[in-house]
Amino acid sequence: MLFDNIIHGTQYYRTPTPLPEEWEGDISNMADYNLDAMQIRINWRWNERKENEYDFSDVDRLMELAEKYNRKVIIKFLLECAPQYIFDKYGGTRIGPRGEQLRGGAHGAFYGGWRPCFTNPKVQERAVLFVEKVAERYANHKNLILWNAWNEIRNKPIEDCFCPHCRKAFGDYLKEKFDTVENLNAFYGAAEDSFENIALPSMPHGYWDIYEYKKFKGSHEMYGWLKFVKDAIRKYDKVHPVMSHTGFCAAFQAYLGDVCDDYHAAKAVDFFGTSIPCDCAMNTQEKRLDYLMLNSYVHSVDENYFVHEIYPGLGMFRSAWYDTPFDMRFKLYSSLASGAKGLVYWQYRAERVGNENDCAGIMHMDGSPRPVAYEVAKFGEYLHRDMEYFAKASVQKAEIGIVFDFDSMLMSEIEDSCGSDYEFTLSNPKYYYRNAHAGMFRLAKKLNYRVDYVQSREMDKFKDYKVLYVPYGTMINESAVDALTTFAKDGGILLLDEGFIMRQPNTWMNPYALACKNMMQVKMLERRDERENISYNGKNIPTSPFKTEYEVQGAESLLQFGNGESALHKVNCGEGTIYLLGFSLGYSYYESEAEACEELLESLLVELNLHKQQYADTKNGIYELTLTTQNAENITFLFNISGKTQSFEVPGKVLTYGGDFQVKEEGYSLEDQQMGYIVTGFGKA
Repeated sequence: MLFDNIIHGTQYYRTPTPLPEEWEGDISNMADYNLDAMQIRINWRWNERKENEYDFSDVDRLMELAEKYNRKVIIKFLLECAPQYIFDKYGGTRIGPRGEQLRGGAHGAFYGGWRPCFTNPKVQERAVLFVEKVAERYANHKNLILWNAWNEIRNKPIEDCFCPHCRKAFGDYLKEKFDTVENLNAFYGAAEDSFENIALPSMPHGYWDIYEYKKFKGSHEMYGWLKFVKDAIRKYDKVHPVMSHTGFCAAFQAYLGDVCDDYHAAKAVDFFGTSIPCDCAMNTQEKRLDYLMLNSYVHSVDENYFVHEIYPGLGMFRSAWYDTPFDMRFKLYSSLASGAKGLVYWQYRAERVGNENDCAGIMHMDGSPRPVAYEVAKFGEYLHRDMEYFAKASVQKAEIGIVFDFDSMLMSEIEDSCGSDYEFTLSNPKYYYRNAHAGMFRLAKKLNYRVDYVQSREMDKFKDYKVLYVPYGTMINESAVDALTTFAKDGGILLLDEGFIMRQPNTWMNPYALACKNMMQVKMLERRDERENISYNGKNIPTSPFKTEYEVQGAESLLQFGNGESALHKVNCGEGTIYLLGFSLGYSYYESEAEACEELLESLLVELNLHKQQYADTKNGIYELTLTTQNAENITFLFNISGKTQSFEVPGKVLTYGGDFQVKEEGYSLEDQQMGYIVTGFGKA
């Protein structure tokens, strides 16, 4: 925990709005809505319009007002908004695969529709100097609490940049990894003549080149960008933490055009966060579960995570893109209940500039409150009242873990992008990885189990679970496979989608599906994108997105395809069990929500006697999330979307309760579309 309290704040200033005459009234009014912190975006293009001519008068005034009205300040850099001299003098324009220029341009209320190329050493040098100027000026300001190094760190478009600097940097990256070009060629079956003349990928069909290039751009460089900003800040500020947040986190990633290896990027800064790549409205079960999934995934990246852009709406005068008070309550309480240590709204006033007109905003463009503003104020009131419980609380550990593997996700996207033409286009995409893990999350939640995400690179955490599900683990590395094998031998249950270790580390197909003989010996017989309904307990399970027949030594067949071949293999492994599917259970459930999928999963877990949530009835609209304090107190959050009033009998001594709970003779109750929390301590006065 980097802060004593959970941060409750809002993005406030993104040039050119709000206007200077609005600043003091807004900042003084933030107290009425229990907002402790305000974020100021410092726009490189705005504050250094000409080289070496810096004007921070707008930021100075905002910092003065923050001090006057006791608002904590988060400073976020907007380096993607580069000054024009960066493009004209230093060649900062990015280059597309056909030599086209990806010039910077205005987007909404900021300049930077296409950022400059930060691989260009001159561009990075000037960016570092700008960050240093800001850090030197504000590092010792009494109201500063946090730096945000990069807004929505991400790699887009697919090709990103093919300029000479990127080609050289890609070659250097490969040289560091392989040492000699002969090693590279031997590993990938390539025919490169040197790292200096390395080819940049022009199509996805060969797999290895675009795989390495996206690892370079979406992982290696994302880390590097955050590192150079943090290092520049640290030259003048050794105290305040530095964070960043992703825009479209990997859990929701569906195609190659917007990639970030969140887990690796997070290692460059003190802590990490996310925007919300979900719909604004929380009006369906799927949307609500996606939001819970978002929080669970980002918590696996960083336990101190922030939800850094909570949108009250996406604006642009689209009626479906505005939060209702219920939508806002659901986002706030579920983020808090999922362990978020910071909640920052996007933004205080609705935007009035460019294509983002009317976007977001706790307040209307004129500064008057939207209906959601009262929910913000109410939430902040409870947050402050019970901060002693919330601030040091941690997420109650689940018994089921979903193993998230960035490399497998990336390969799934590459497969989707391999069209019939010679461009990076989606061709009948399956979205295999995204749909598989999201489907299993929904499935476990609808059965009222707690479920966590666990990163494949944090193998020491595997032992904390009783069940691990591996969605389309086609590229999981050997160390992770060994750790999964140990997990099973020690008594755990592994659920493996078809395609597990289907590819070797060089992206080639394995002649055998499983190369790790310590786990089990498997041969793939047939794999097709055929779908059929297979019967389980007299009900249908649709096999998606592939139907794969395996030959598994020593396995018991628990489920069969129509041709009699096994669709589910059970393999004893030490004290535990491995279940290898001939399809994806998560994907099948994502598409069908078939009751038979639920019954199948229950049957596989029955002997473990896993704990289910005490109050949850997710399918019928009762959601439950739990935090645990250092003093062994439970903070139980309940959400009622059932269509009727629900009553709850709470065991143990109730220390406090908040939100929409009502106390009645029969105990605690929530009306429809209401939510709240109860803090209980056993044996406490």
